[in-house]
Amino acid sequence: MPNLDSIAAAIHETWRDLSAQQGWKMQPHLDQPYAALAEPDKEENRAAARRMATVLAAAGLALTATGPAIPSEILESHMEILAEAEHNGWMAHRTANGWTYGATRDDAAKRHPSMIPYAELSETEKEKDRGNIRHYPAFAARAGLCITSAA
Repeated sequence: MPNLDSIAAAIHETWRDLSAQQGWKMQPHLDQPYAALAEPDKEENRAAARRMATVLAAAGLALTATGPAIPSEILESHMEILAEAEHNGWMAHRTANGWTYGATRDDAAKRHPSMIPYAELSETEKEKDRGNIRHYPAFAARAGLCITSAA
């Protein structure tokens, strides 16, 4: 199985590709190859990579080196469980790094308006977590992995 940085790089490079394809801008310090990122930015991607297995396990799924890969409909059928687990994992990582709730995002003060339970998020914010889950298969494939049933 690839190491953590392989998965983290796959996550980062998938988002860079999506940014270019869909025409939205990444922050300039993030719009560069994974290897060129500052250590704190690499760590954000590593945290996302670490939580993939935990998030998938919430729905009886696993990240493995061999298939068969599940169809995307399986992810969709478990979407709210997976999206909430993704949000909780993101929030736990942020909390451990000193972030708290703030009505307005302020990176310097480590405040973020999404530092609330998933159920309290707006639909727009929930859709960000759902979108992340929908990209899990691409993250996995880019790292040479696949999402399978854990059973």
